[in-house]
Amino acid sequence: MAAFAPAPPGGYHPAPWKAVSGGLSIDVLAELFVPVEFKPGEWFDRLNTVWWFAALTRLVGNPYALVPVIASHPFSEIASMNGEPTFWTVEATRQRLFVEPLTRGLATESLDWIKENWRVGGRLMKQNDDFNVAFQAFDQSIADRSPSVALLTLWGALERLFSPAHQELTFRVSASIAAYLEPPGEGRFALYKAVKKLYGARSKAAHGSGDGDREPFVDTYRLLKRVLVKMIEARHVPSKEELEALLFSPPE
Repeated sequence: MAAFAPAPPGGYHPAPWKAVSGGLSIDVLAELFVPVEFKPGEWFDRLNTVWWFAALTRLVGNPYALVPVIASHPFSEIASMNGEPTFWTVEATRQRLFVEPLTRGLATESLDWIKENWRVGGRLMKQNDDFNVAFQAFDQSIADRSPSVALLTLWGALERLFSPAHQELTFRVSASIAAYLEPPGEGRFALYKAVKKLYGARSKAAHGSGDGDREPFVDTYRLLKRVLVKMIEARHVPSKEELEALLFSPPE
């Protein structure tokens, strides 16, 4: 909707108004209400609570979910209120790289998972800097315009979680990820080879080649998603010593 004169203090834009076919259009499908008195006493304030729920929705539900605006009043009250509400634009203009088929809505299973894990995940964000940085990198990666840049962002997060040393980095990181996600056996070895291949794609991206190849980014995105979900469900981020013990422990 376009207006052609500024609004007076406390009032509305005067007529004429004109509907336009271009510009930004957002359908708001759900509302998250955070009461003023909400004080979880952990990592969250009210604004970061909104981001955290949106980020978890993107992690386990719909990666394209956005918080277009934060409003000063519940939407159910705005239509009948006397004053003018305030809207703050948040994520309405963020771009998204394609990582999954486009869908609308959110599965009940995803909402149940968020209900079960949002507080424990928040504690990990507060208690473990590596997890905090990795999670934020994951959440921001699909907003990059370049798959190669996003790929480097994701691998920076994985290295933060799984790199015990700077020597033999490809082997150590790939083996540690495979050992964390898979039990000993053929599945672990197959994942190790797949992760090692993705790390090679990361090296190409770091040296300015392979920019048009989206598949390594998508596969790495799914890999880090799997890691983060497991850490939240386990309520624990393994130390480098724990990862080494896991890597070299005998099969049960």
